Amino acid sequence: MEERRRTRARGSDSGGGGRRPSSRAAGAALRRKVRELRRLVPGGEEAPAGALLVRTADYIVRLRARVELLRALAAVYGAAPAPLELADDGADAASADADACAA
Repeated sequence: MEERRRTRARGSDSGGGGRRPSSRAAGAALRRKVRELRRLVPGGEEAPAGALLVRTADYIVRLRARVELLRALAAVYGAAPAPLELADDGADAASADADACAA
């Protein structure tokens, strides 16, 4: 009896192929995202998908290092540091700007 319930539940989930369109849509979305990564990441055009993910991670690390270097240079030359992350509301960014101007 328990086996019948499981079988019916599986059959009702599929709904005559109800899972296929969502997996197709997910596949199409994944292909779009991979295509976008290939466009954004240097050297990504010729990299296979697995290597593209590694290149993307490396690129993110290099970008973060560049941001830190630019922040250090800005601190040396007296420019106000900009926040790395976007604030959810304007209050945090405004208070950071006010603190930088007061200093």
